[in-house]
Amino acid sequence: SCERGRREGRPAGDRVPPPRHLIMPKRPLDDVVLVIRGTVIDSPELTTLRVRTHAVLGVRAIGTVAFCEEGHTEPLSPGSSLVLREGGEVVLSRGCVIRDLPARGFLCPGLVDTHTHAPQFSFTGIGYDLQLLDWLNKYTFPSEAKFKDSAFAARVCRNAVARTLRNGTTSCMYFATIHTDAALQLGRIASGMGQRAFVGKVNMDRNAPESYCETTADSLAETERFVEGMLSDAESGGRGAEVEPSSGVCSECAPLGPAAQPVITPRFVPTCSAELMEGLARIAARHQLLVTSHISENAGEIEWVKSLHPTKESYASCYDYPGLLGRRTVLAHGVYLGESERALLKSRGASVSHCPLSNMMLRSGMLNVRRLLDEGVTVSLGTDVSGGASPSMLQSIREALKVSNLVSLAEGRPGGGMWEPLSFTEAFHLATAAGARSLGVDGLTGDFSTGSLFDAVVVDPEAPASPFELYEGDGALASFEKWMQLGDDRNTAEVYVQGSRVFALKEGLWTSR
Repeated sequence: SCERGRREGRPAGDRVPPPRHLIMPKRPLDDVVLVIRGTVIDSPELTTLRVRTHAVLGVRAIGTVAFCEEGHTEPLSPGSSLVLREGGEVVLSRGCVIRDLPARGFLCPGLVDTHTHAPQFSFTGIGYDLQLLDWLNKYTFPSEAKFKDSAFAARVCRNAVARTLRNGTTSCMYFATIHTDAALQLGRIASGMGQRAFVGKVNMDRNAPESYCETTADSLAETERFVEGMLSDAESGGRGAEVEPSSGVCSECAPLGPAAQPVITPRFVPTCSAELMEGLARIAARHQLLVTSHISENAGEIEWVKSLHPTKESYASCYDYPGLLGRRTVLAHGVYLGESERALLKSRGASVSHCPLSNMMLRSGMLNVRRLLDEGVTVSLGTDVSGGASPSMLQSIREALKVSNLVSLAEGRPGGGMWEPLSFTEAFHLATAAGARSLGVDGLTGDFSTGSLFDAVVVDPEAPASPFELYEGDGALASFEKWMQLGDDRNTAEVYVQGSRVFALKEGLWTSR
């Protein structure tokens, strides 16, 4: 606690208060199925990093956090009782699993990727000599068109889910392609493998290759079919849904993870007519769905939007007029948002997914995240594969910190002075709690507050072939910082989604479905 207070600029004795715990002085809490012991780290607020050592964290059978309290060193075993200082007795059933974290490891919330493209995993690492619009035409559209082959689509989607999960991404918002059946498969594969997925069937009815474009009527009809298919999968629990054998997912088994959620996904304004956008807004409103798209990523793209919509006030207004801009909207990039656009996003409650690696690799620009935060716009992080060449949210955190440093040097505040760069605590918050809350799922908070969904990553800094070392005197905070700046999937020991362990490195990679 002292170490944490000094790092965050608070007096050593000024401890971060723990979250509210269940206070049950008379009735024991007897539905705890998992207890994890060790160091627990989360970020419930933008500037707060909460480090709890000798912690005990309990998970209920429904997959939510029952309690999390530090300073417990007493022995525990199935059948014993745990008395919480905040009140309440936990009776551990005979079937309760007690897991000790690695000696110098820690538990942190699952990482949340609010923008990536599953089909683009097939050509990640290629084409960074081009900027956005040329890159789309040369690489993206031809590669995504291959998703009409469902077997090919299933292989790519499985790899996308496997790589993101292994990197600790428990929740991921995916763009699929215009192909409805491939988009449905992506949701089933992610759910089957245990990831909390948000999947969008892409919509495009103009300014795209003839072989990879829809009519307005077909795009809307296929979106309706996609939404109904996803909702049907959720109602059935995922059993019996058609999945390509090449996906490696058992269609007759219960999925490891929650059902994927459908997302309304106009690719971006240049490829979507006003009629299509209005129709998509109606579908989103009828089903209360998330909406995602791109905005103000590239200077040439912005000029294109102006030429297509000369009477509109701004790029953002092209989403607002049809009714696509609201509190359930996540827009990727936003590098060049103007003052009025930022105010519009704030007023509508829409959020921005910052994709710094992609913005650098495609030479799109540098987003001033500090300005968005100061103005009250919600910001999360995305990998944006394959504009970004890494599926790791740790890499997105690192790039966000670098870009923020560059912005502080290159762009002055209007009234004078420099923009304050992001701290590592703030970047971690954007990759966890901020991302989770932008997705609007009940209980998905991106931290370990009582009642929150237990999505978590067990990090082992001393795993075999770890890309960094710990030395004498390196405490929990040093271990965490080194992992953020140097770690990778080799440090991912276990991954949990809604209380279920879906990945275990030492047990043959994937937990059996």
